[in-house]
Amino acid sequence: MNIPKLYQDAKQGNADAQYNLGLCLKKGDGVEKNLVEAVKWFRKAAVQGHAQGQLNLGVCLKKGDGVEKNLVEAVK
Repeated sequence: MNIPKLYQDAKQGNADAQYNLGLCLKKGDGVEKNLVEAVKWFRKAAVQGHAQGQLNLGVCLKKGDGVEKNLVEAVK
């Protein structure tokens, strides 16, 4: 995966790129693992209505991965 291009597209507001960047950051795939950054990008994708971004954000909130555990927000 072309990480620099992914970052560029994500910063330009591409929800798919934001989601994919979040996945890379969550797994440490091509970049250093960083759950806080992963949540940031999942959230950006989620607010644009990206279903997988919403799902992954909810899972992170449920587990407390990269963000304070919050079951109420996870359900949203």
